[in-house]
Amino acid sequence: MQDKPKPHNFILENRSKLILSGVHEVGSFNETEVIAYTTQGELRIKGKELQVVTVNVESGDMEITGRIYSSVYTDNTERVPNNIITKFFK
Repeated sequence: MQDKPKPHNFILENRSKLILSGVHEVGSFNETEVIAYTTQGELRIKGKELQVVTVNVESGDMEITGRIYSSVYTDNTERVPNNIITKFFK
């Protein structure tokens, strides 16, 4: 029997604090962009002075602070390997 996917929640408080659930991997993060893979797809958060305060992939919880400008989902639920062949065919 397969496990049900964890529910995904997105709670944005005053564009300065983002609380997520349903996160199963963090692709990358820096001060201007955070990429997280959730049960609902890849999530790209863009902003300024972004910080990943907490992340727990076992529970699926993540908290991000900073000035959040945008959030975009794609249907990618898994990270694509970043190698020379994938870069060549982009």
